[in-house]
Amino acid sequence: MAETVTAMPPAELGPDLTGVFTMPVISPLSERPPYRYRDCRAVNLLFRTDPAVMEGLVPAPLSADPEKPLILYVGHYEFADFEMTYNEAGLLAPVRLGGVPAGSFAVVLYLDTANPIVGGREIYGWPKKDAERVRFDERENRITAEVTRYGRRIIEVSFEAGEIVEPIPPRPPAPIHFLKLIPSIEKAGKPDVLKLNSLVIDPDVITSLRVGRGTLVFGESPYDSFLSRIPVTQVVYSEAITHDFTLGYGRVVHDYLAAAART
Repeated sequence: MAETVTAMPPAELGPDLTGVFTMPVISPLSERPPYRYRDCRAVNLLFRTDPAVMEGLVPAPLSADPEKPLILYVGHYEFADFEMTYNEAGLLAPVRLGGVPAGSFAVVLYLDTANPIVGGREIYGWPKKDAERVRFDERENRITAEVTRYGRRIIEVSFEAGEIVEPIPPRPPAPIHFLKLIPSIEKAGKPDVLKLNSLVIDPDVITSLRVGRGTLVFGESPYDSFLSRIPVTQVVYSEAITHDFTLGYGRVVHDYLAAAART
């Protein structure tokens, strides 16, 4: 006689995974893009370094573009659709793809709030790390900023504002690339995800712009030791901006695992 199998009621099947976007599935961390930001303030420093050091910051198939400076920014960011603000510092390296200028590669970002750290890593692959302090202090014509992580001051920035730029010249949108890596739970397992992604922040509307003089110092830390090995040979341009922008969807530029499977 065949055994009778009784179907489980839907309530006992666990969370419905249909349409789930982020974990935990019973209460997702993040909503779907786009994410709107408004009245964000940041200081951007463009600086030169050793071309060999630049190349070591960028994964293939990208290559560093030694003709252009790196960008270090620190800013205060405000979600327009959520009651959330946070401070963030980031390092971007100019890159080429197939020998053609291709925007920048996000080397590392430091934030002082958990939600945008996890959401940015999980969805896009932004290389975000926690820092107990990302300070952005703006007083009259001077901005000072710093990043402290595990008790070590790893980034120090100062900016003395000069002229106000009006009208603000347009800036063509350019892609930012990031390496999205999700490791395997298995001891000898390959990564579950290993992709080079890109995103164009568009629109990015600068509502105020001041140029001036900036300084940048990277500090020593065993937890972020690569920073102190990036020599700041010359700060070539410094600015303070206020801007509104939107993070939408991006695209996969290169799937390393799929490429390896084809070889």
